[in-house]
Amino acid sequence: MKFKSINRLLIGSVLSLSCFVSSAQAGLITIGALTSNNDGSTIVITDTLNSLEWLRWDQFADLTYAETLVKSSALGWTIAGVKEANLFIDALLNRTNHECADNDTTFLSCGDSGTFSSAQYTALLGDSFTRGISSVDAAWFYDDLITDGSAGVLNLELGTKNEKYNTFGNIALTDTYATTSDESIGWLMYRTTTVPEPTTLTIFALGIIALALRRFKKQVSLQE
Repeated sequence: MKFKSINRLLIGSVLSLSCFVSSAQAGLITIGALTSNNDGSTIVITDTLNSLEWLRWDQFADLTYAETLVKSSALGWTIAGVKEANLFIDALLNRTNHECADNDTTFLSCGDSGTFSSAQYTALLGDSFTRGISSVDAAWFYDDLITDGSAGVLNLELGTKNEKYNTFGNIALTDTYATTSDESIGWLMYRTTTVPEPTTLTIFALGIIALALRRFKKQVSLQE
C-alpha cells in the first residue's frame, strides 16, 4: 500500500508540473515554420525550417543603426543580409519557391494562402511600430551584405500582402525611422539555434522527487 501511495504522489507531481509548463506555453503562435509567444514572455522567434532564432521585431525598433550594432554584438545577434531575409520569408511561408526569392528586383510582393491576419503577424513578430498601433510590421536588412551601404526592408502586413524591397535606401536613412518617424523600424536580427536547457522548475521538481524516494527507501529499510 505504501508503494501505491508514493507512486500516486509522484504521478500527481509530474502531471501538475506538466500542466504548469503547458499553461506557460498557452500564448504560442505559429505561422509557417516560425513560432513565438505573444504574451511578452520571450524575445525570440524560433525557426524550425532553417534552425535559426530571430529577434522579435519590436526589441530594437527604436534604436539607431549604430546603437543596434553595439547592442546586437553584446547580446550575440547578427544583422541579416538579403540571404537571411530570404530565409526568413522561406520560414514564414514554409516554402522556398515564392515570389520574394529574387534578390535583384527592387520591389517584390509575396503572400501565403491568406490564412493569417495582420493581428496574427504582429503577435508573432512583435509590433515594430513602437510609437503607435500598427497594421504592418517591418524590418531592415543589408541589401547585399553592406558592400554599398544600402538597406532593404521587409514589410509584412497579412497573409496575402507581404512586401520585400531589396533596396530601399542608404543605411543613414534607416535612422530616421528610429528617431523621427512614427514607424520605428528596426533591423532583422538572427542567431543560430541554442540547445534548450531544463527549466528551473523542472530541475527543482526532479530534486524533490529524488529526495522523496530516498526518504521512502530509508523508512522501508528501518521497518524490515
